[in-house]
Amino acid sequence: MKTSDTIKWIALLVGLSSLAPAQRQRFAFPEESQEEQEEVPLMRPDELEAVNGQSDDFNNALEPTLSEAAESTVVVWGTRGRKPSKLAYGTVVGDGSQVLTKWSEIEPSADILYVQTGGGVERKATVTGVFAEEDLALLQVDGDALKPVKFEAGDLSLGRFITATQPNGKPAGFGVVAVLERNLRETDQAHLGVEVDPNFRGKGVRIANVQPEYGAEEAGLQSGDVILAVEGRAISGLQELKNALTNKQPGDTVELLIDSAGKEMTVSVLLSNRPVTGQFSGDRLNQMEAMGGELNSVRDGFSRVIQTDMKIAFNQMGGPVVDLQGRVVGITMARADRTRTYIMGSGALLKILAGEPGSVADAKAKAELKKEQLAEQRRAMIPQMRGRAKPQDRQRMQRNLSDLERLLGKVSDELEDLD
Repeated sequence: MKTSDTIKWIALLVGLSSLAPAQRQRFAFPEESQEEQEEVPLMRPDELEAVNGQSDDFNNALEPTLSEAAESTVVVWGTRGRKPSKLAYGTVVGDGSQVLTKWSEIEPSADILYVQTGGGVERKATVTGVFAEEDLALLQVDGDALKPVKFEAGDLSLGRFITATQPNGKPAGFGVVAVLERNLRETDQAHLGVEVDPNFRGKGVRIANVQPEYGAEEAGLQSGDVILAVEGRAISGLQELKNALTNKQPGDTVELLIDSAGKEMTVSVLLSNRPVTGQFSGDRLNQMEAMGGELNSVRDGFSRVIQTDMKIAFNQMGGPVVDLQGRVVGITMARADRTRTYIMGSGALLKILAGEPGSVADAKAKAELKKEQLAEQRRAMIPQMRGRAKPQDRQRMQRNLSDLERLLGKVSDELEDLD
């Protein structure tokens, strides 16, 4: 990449960062459908014209940086129902005959797949292996070898600008590193073995239930005990408790200061692996997360991912991500919600590709096992939830009705003022 191109890009990035967040969201990328573009309320026509003009300049300035990575980017096609559909993006790896892509997006169409290059060349593809734990699949592509990507370790510190590529050399999205690399796999995280009382407003965190066969039960903790400190660190709420355990690993022992029936004492708890958990489909949190557009069905559980604020369509995951120098520093992994898109860095990808992938049959068996585990947990939780939910539901409904009445009152007042 030429120095002049780099300077031009940085200048545009600086200009873009000065825009309001709503104006930044108005930048539209080629191949983005009208439904995927967010309309910005309360923008004057002159502001909208300025933003659209800068959008074209910005996208054009990115192209020299993306050109090499775009040659290693493909679209993976399959069927949804009976209709041919763009399922995901893919990154050409190995000797050019393989493509790395997002497994959960192609799995329903795994029997009949095609990849398409930026030049419009189509090749039949076959799934040859699955890295199920990371939701990645390897495809074998028919015909002549394509150009394989060159993964490089770039600077992915907080605030670094990165761009996701499309096969046509245009940007799929851009943004900055928002959270450094971390493990999202719940079963790799440390677990006390307690459920806390979310309605407790006193000092510390009160235990609602102690889960059997975990460290808390073995240490003698009981329902009603209050956790006051972890390793000498005072705990003021649930988030503080989570933060105190962030750097702990399964197998570690932690010292807890607790209040049990009015008596303070210190206990040692052996941390275990967190059990498999999952959200109920259709819950309010999932609905709120999806407000910014359709999300990937698999958007957590990765062992090493970096969080960014890039806005990329759910069916554009699996393509390369480049830095300001045009180096491929990772691939896109999942659209998690309106403000979060995960990428996996080059170092983690190279380690994964050096291992042996599992078979399609193994990947499907693991997915079915996880569904069964979640279903069993839900069956066990539903009686407890029903028993506790009624008074909470009534209180919540009363608060919501009160809030609604106040809101309607404000609307009425404003309408009267307009009249």
